[in-house]
Formats: sequence, C-alpha cells, structure tokens
Amino acid sequence: MYVKLDEQKYEKYFAHTCKNKPKEKLIEHCNLTKLYLEKIIKEKNLSNLIDKMISDLDKDNFILIKKFFYNAIFLHDLGKTNNSFQANKMDNELFEKTTLSSEHSIYSAKEFIKLFTEEVDNIEDDEIFDKINYILNTFSYAITKHHGKLDSIEDYNIEEDGSYELVKKKSEKYINNPFEFYILNKLLFSILVSSDYYATTHYMADLTIEDFGTIKNKQKIINKFEEYKIVKNIRSGENIKGINKLRSKMFLEAEENLLENFDKNIFYLEAPTGSGKTLTSLNLAIKLIKQEDINKIFYVFPFNTLVEQTKKQLGDIFDKDLNMEVINSITPIKEITDQEQEDEESKYQKSYMSRLFFHNELILTTHIAFFNILFGITKEDNFPLWQMANSVIILDEIQSYDNKLWSYMIKFFSIYAKVLNMKIIIMSATLPKLDNLIDSEENKDIFVELIKNKNDYFQSEYFKNRVEVDFSLLEQYKEIKYDILIDKLDIEKENYSKIVFEFIKKDSAREFFEKIEEDIRFSNFEIFELSGDDNKATREHVIQKIKDEKELKIILVATQVIEAGVDIDMDLGFKDISTIDSEEQFLGRINRSCLKLENKYKPKVYFFNKDEESRIYKEDNRIEDNLRKSEFRQVLLNKDFESFYKNVFKRIKNNDAKIEDGILGNFEKFNEIVQKLNYKEIQEKMRLINTQSFRLYFPFKLDISKYNIEEFKDKEKIVDYLDENKNLDGQLIWSEFEKLNDINNYAKKEIKRSELNSLMQFFTFNITKYSNKQSLRYYDYACGSYYLISDYKTFIKNGKFNRKAYQDKSKDIFW
Repeated sequence: MYVKLDEQKYEKYFAHTCKNKPKEKLIEHCNLTKLYLEKIIKEKNLSNLIDKMISDLDKDNFILIKKFFYNAIFLHDLGKTNNSFQANKMDNELFEKTTLSSEHSIYSAKEFIKLFTEEVDNIEDDEIFDKINYILNTFSYAITKHHGKLDSIEDYNIEEDGSYELVKKKSEKYINNPFEFYILNKLLFSILVSSDYYATTHYMADLTIEDFGTIKNKQKIINKFEEYKIVKNIRSGENIKGINKLRSKMFLEAEENLLENFDKNIFYLEAPTGSGKTLTSLNLAIKLIKQEDINKIFYVFPFNTLVEQTKKQLGDIFDKDLNMEVINSITPIKEITDQEQEDEESKYQKSYMSRLFFHNELILTTHIAFFNILFGITKEDNFPLWQMANSVIILDEIQSYDNKLWSYMIKFFSIYAKVLNMKIIIMSATLPKLDNLIDSEENKDIFVELIKNKNDYFQSEYFKNRVEVDFSLLEQYKEIKYDILIDKLDIEKENYSKIVFEFIKKDSAREFFEKIEEDIRFSNFEIFELSGDDNKATREHVIQKIKDEKELKIILVATQVIEAGVDIDMDLGFKDISTIDSEEQFLGRINRSCLKLENKYKPKVYFFNKDEESRIYKEDNRIEDNLRKSEFRQVLLNKDFESFYKNVFKRIKNNDAKIEDGILGNFEKFNEIVQKLNYKEIQEKMRLINTQSFRLYFPFKLDISKYNIEEFKDKEKIVDYLDENKNLDGQLIWSEFEKLNDINNYAKKEIKRSELNSLMQFFTFNITKYSNKQSLRYYDYACGSYYLISDYKTFIKNGKFNRKAYQDKSKDIFW
C-alpha cells in the first residue's frame, strides 16, 4: 500500500532541526508520520470506515485510491527535497543557499502526484482517467494546506506559472456522493496534520504518544455506572416514588428502544424538562460503548454552565475511573502529571496535546467547538475530527441551533454519522425531528425515536400540570407596562417566596429591576438581576443563594440566560413571550423538583408581552407561532411540540425555496458548494454564530470572599493575582496576560493562557454589534481577543456591566 522510498536517494535530505540534537532526516520523519498514522487508524478502528468510503467512491479502483489516501499522509513532506528548503531552512551543506522559494507544501503535492503519474496515465478509459486524476488532485490539496487552512478546491493551482491546473471539469461527473467525498477529504486532512504533529513532536520533544484517550477498560466504566445509587434503584425498582417513577420508566424505555436498534446511528431522546435526560443519555452512551468499535464519548452543550453542571454529575458517578476533560474557551488545560515524565517541557507539551487532540475518554464541550470540528478549515479545527469516528456524541438542547441551518445541518449529521459510525443522541424537551427536513429517504433509516410513548411523560401531572399557566396578562394588555407587573407581583407576593421575571431585552430587565428594587412593598425580599452583563461570579452567587437558602424570599429579574443551564427551582414566574421552545424552557425553572404540587398555592407562570420578539429573534422561523395565538397556547399546555414543529419545518422549507442566492437557497445550491469542495464557504454558512462579537476587559477588583466557586478554591493558583485586601485584581491578571509572549515554550504559553482565560472571564463582558464591521470605537488597548477598558469605574458597578453607559461613550449600537 505504501510507496517504497529509495532510502539512498533520500538519505541526504533533512526534515527538521532542533538544538542540541542531530538533524532529523526526511526519511525518518516520513516513517514517524507513518507510525502515527497507523497508530491513529488502529486506536480509532478507522481502517474499515476508510475502506468503505473509498469503495463507495469507486470500488473498481479501490486499491489505487487507497494508495493515494495513505501515501498523501506518509509522503506529505516529500517537497522538502526542494534545494532551497534544504539550503535555507535546514542549513544543509550539500546544497547552495539561494533566493528562490523555500516553500515545501506545494512542492510536496507535486512530488506526490509524480509518484502516481505513470500509474494514472496507464488508465485507458478517458472518463475513468479524469475521475482518478481528480481524486488524486483533491488528496494532494490536503498536502498543500498542511501548514495552512483549507479554502476551495477550485482555486487550487499547483503550478506557480499556471501551466498545470487541477481538472476543472465539474466534479459531479465523477463524484456521486459529494457529502461523503467532502468528509473523506476532511478526514484525510485531519489524519495528515495530526500524524505530522505527533511525528514532529516525537522528534523535537522526545515525546512518544501512546494513549489517544480511547476507552480501554469498558467493563470498569460500565460497572461504575451500574453501581451508582440512582441507577441501582432504577434497576431494582426500590426507593422509587413520585416523579422518580416516571424518570425510571423513561430511563428503561429509552434503553430498551436503543438495544432494539443498535445498528442505527442517530437517536432522538425527547423528554420533559426535569425528567432526568442527563442520566438517561449517559446510560445510552454506556450501552453503546459495549459495541466493539465504539470507544469514546462526547457530551456537547449550548452553554458553558451546562458543561459545568454535567461535569459535576459525571464526577459523582465515576469519580476518577473515567478520564474526562472540559474543552472550551474558559476552562484551563488539565496538566498531566506523569511520574516517568520529569522533563517540564515535555509535561507541558503532553498536556497541551491532550487538549489539542482530545486525549480523553469523555469530552465535554460546546456546540460551537463541535461545529468547528465538523466544518472548520484550520488545522486546529481538524486535529480532533478523527476522534469523532466510532464515538458516541450526545447533543443537548439542539433547538438552540440557528434554525435556518437545520436542513443542512441534519443532512451533514446523517452522513457524518453513517460514514464515520458516529452514534449521535439528540435530546431536548422540545425536540424537532430534523430528519423531516430531509426530502429524500436516503439516510432517513438511521434515525430512531427512543421514547415511543411520549404522552406517558408529557401528559403526566408531574410535567404537564406541575405549573399553572396564566395567559390573562396577554389577553388584557397588548403591551404591558411595568406598573401592571408590579401590582400583580404585589398581589402574589404573600403566596410565593421564590419569584422570577424574564424579559427578552436586557434594558427592560434593568429598568424593571430598578423599579422593584426601590419599591418598599418588596423590602422583605432579596432582589437580584441576572443577564449577560453579569460575570460568572455574580451568576453563580445568585443561583447558589436561590438553591441553598430555602427560607429566603427572593425576586429574580433576568433575561434568557436562565432558560437553559441554570439549575433553579422557583414558585412563581412572569415571562415576556418569545418562542414556544423558550416558554417551555422557562416553565422548567418553576417547580423544577415537582415537590410543590401539594402546596396551597400551586406554582404558577404568567405570560405577558413587553418587547417585540421579532426584533430579538431575527429571521427565526419559530417566532410567528407564538402565545398571541390561542392554538399555540394549547400547544404549550398540551406539550404538543410535534405539531408546532410541523409548521416550523414547512416555513423553513418555504423560506429556503424563496432565497435565490447562497447556500441557504435550496439543497441544489448547497450540494453544489459541497460538490466543489468549497471548504471555506461551507464553514461560513454552517457557522452557528455569525454576529461580530467583542470581549471587553475591565480591570476592576473583585471581593472573592463571598463566592464559593471552583476557580477561587485553589488559593495557590490565584495568590499572585490578589491585592493587599485579598481581592482578585483584574489589572494583575491583565499584566500577566500581556507577558504571555515572553514565554518561549509554545505549549507552556497555551497552558498559561488557558489558566488566565479562566480568571479573565470574571472581568470580561461580550458585546455584539448590530452591523458595521469596523472595530470598536472606544477602548484603550487590544491584546489577543480582548479589549482593555482602563476607566472601568464609568462602566462597572458591583461587578455588573453598564452597557448603556458604554454605548453612550462609544456611540456604537450593540445587541
């Protein structure tokens, strides 16, 4: 399968240099790359998957295309035989220094193609020749980009003088399954850049990677899960009463339906808020890893708060028997302590690589990170793509994805799942059956609903009737005034002790908060405000107060930050209407424990209309079907989300068909972009967040004595950032952040950066511009992705960001 290199011919060429050690020969680097390629293939059981994709591409030329695939990785650096590279980059005395280009990636692609020219030229059938030549060139494109990022195959011109161009004929002549071919090329790029990185680190840092984070001792993990007290109770049927009976029933029904459909790839877990989806989904993942090929678990969330909650629950279940890591923008890189690895630089490198390549049995990450892996174009995006193969992927709260992308997203999910044997569990309380957006029957047979008898749960008193819903404020007032809400609160305040208001605009939440804060009628309540303009310390402090201080009377005024990922249990709620999904999420914050059904005053939610939701939910296909219409009040009351989504899906399809330009026009246009391997445009169109966001950093001081949160517990890690009064000093953290470039060891720098990011989040607030792609107008200094605002006293009060004050100063318009 591998091309046999003439070792004598390549003996004189070097691949890398490193101080205090002999130069690495090119043939040595090629062999190390092949070593790690084969380790990846073996570790992740990829051989059969790659064979199947290549066979589906062209079974008659399977052996030749397979040679292309493996040798593109093995020989990706063959262009380092470039004389200029040897002389100028390697200081190879056998070659004279020159002013010619020392670039090696394009030269490597040329050399790769040359190796197969004779074999391809021997193909007599012109159409087959063109197809094989096209495939050869698309694989060579990955070689040209292994130090850069993927763009578009149509712009690929291998000769600088333009004398040779990639076959420009339309690829649909050759490729019947463009989505599979896209994934095959992405997988090639992923394994290539990964094998190259491992091989280079092996030489540079004397670091051999043996553990790629796949699950080895499956039985130990299975046993640990089954020993968990709640799971044992479910299995035995003992100590199960009230709402836990329903949770247990759902747990077992989902398991049974999974076991009957082990050969499928995408599973829907639709269940009410508070029904134990986390434990149920984890049980499904544990069942799936019993399959021989399945060897890793990914848990993917829309919000970092959900990541932290689930990590704690997983820790309670598995203790240290499951190697897991949180991978997001605010969690420090976990430093690996290896008794045998005493060299500090190697320790940093190993820790950094563990994060980079997802070297853990279970990964907790975010939707954005997940989409970057599937559709990203940089090396960093693509490093962990091969880890997705033969893995369980749990996608939580999928309705939070931009619904304009649902059609294209589920098409990709279905094919990724099929060709890479990904077992995807999609779960939500209001779950859209996205396969209904796939017109063709192709790939639809891989979807399975795990809860067949949804009415047993959604129509139960514990879920359907645990909260009384009142629409009277909607019926009486087209647009409600604050005074009316305050008067209603005054009437209800004697009956309820935990009260929450949700507004869809931050300004409205702030205005209402200020009004009730100064109203003496509520002086016996503690009144809090939570929005995106609060830092993590404030959010966690408020949530902890609500949870821990049972007798405390609390009024919480919030924005939609409380809808998902915030574990609070309130008695009375008031909500400005938005989407049906959002209303159901809010109901899940009221009587969450279902323990208040017997109370004299039943937990209640009032819905009202304050701000125009269409201005907040721009181009959202769900917004038209809202609680202004009586039929959708019934949808919410009856938990009939399936009929709601039939309307939404119809609107998505109709709107897609109306759009003439771009990927979101229709599947035909979408397929064309995939067919052309336009990686960059696919990434742009599949991006979850398309707004322009800026991170403002205010170096104020934070009194951490009242906060019982994880980041402040390890005093050794924060001691250097405390002032004389033991306050966490944002300026000290910023000063350390500015020094990062003084660290020469890249891995150490990135680990230090991740540690600082976890502390910087307490001083950072995000703003998103409505339009105008110019940078910020008002800031003192930019460093990395942060914008420093030194005169923070103008904009920060008690750790809260005054967005309006900043907007007035900057003369810009923000969300």
